[in-house]
Amino acid sequence: MTEKEIQTLGEKDPRLDRLTCLEILARLNGKASYYIAKDIKKKCPLKVPNDFHAFRYWSPLPDRIEHVRHVPKFILVVKNIPFIGWYEKGKLVGDTITCIGKKPEWTRNGLYKVEEKDASHVSQSYPNAYGRPAAMPLALKVYGNVWIHAGDVVGGYSSHGCINLPLSSAEELFRWADKGTPVLITDSLKNIQKDLKGTTKNKPPPSVPQKSTTSNSRG
Repeated sequence: MTEKEIQTLGEKDPRLDRLTCLEILARLNGKASYYIAKDIKKKCPLKVPNDFHAFRYWSPLPDRIEHVRHVPKFILVVKNIPFIGWYEKGKLVGDTITCIGKKPEWTRNGLYKVEEKDASHVSQSYPNAYGRPAAMPLALKVYGNVWIHAGDVVGGYSSHGCINLPLSSAEELFRWADKGTPVLITDSLKNIQKDLKGTTKNKPPPSVPQKSTTSNSRG
């Protein structure tokens, strides 16, 4: 893929401007669009669609998840893609590429919930390149030291365990998510239903009202 080819796409179809094409390539290649631009300049190999127009609204995630159709809000993280999506009553309303732990166990599978929201969170575990506590803006705490937050998506697996999102998507998700929103981290799409049933023991995820008689960070 070359910049000239991207320019030609835009000339043929104004909806396929440079930024749109870079975003499509970012989603297909699992890295932020500014890294895609660098890869094009360096002539690195990239996954490229045969039809860019067909991929304008493409997502690898399911459009609906029947098991959470009664859940007001639900966040899904799929590790082998890796991608994150957010759902309202089982319907996908937003998604993006993400960067998770370098090792599988650094981002643990399981059904969690948003424990905290912190727009200007700072890591207490890992420093930045200057030896200072690393900024983790627009952060949603999932468990322990693992947060969903805005970060550098250089590839799918390069964090210390946190779930890093591009800035614009992190802003959208931070505004959308509530404290208590369920978060499922799963190995693959085929495991979603099994993981939901297995973790919840066939009960709805934690934010679903049920009839009952009882009622520190990585980067």
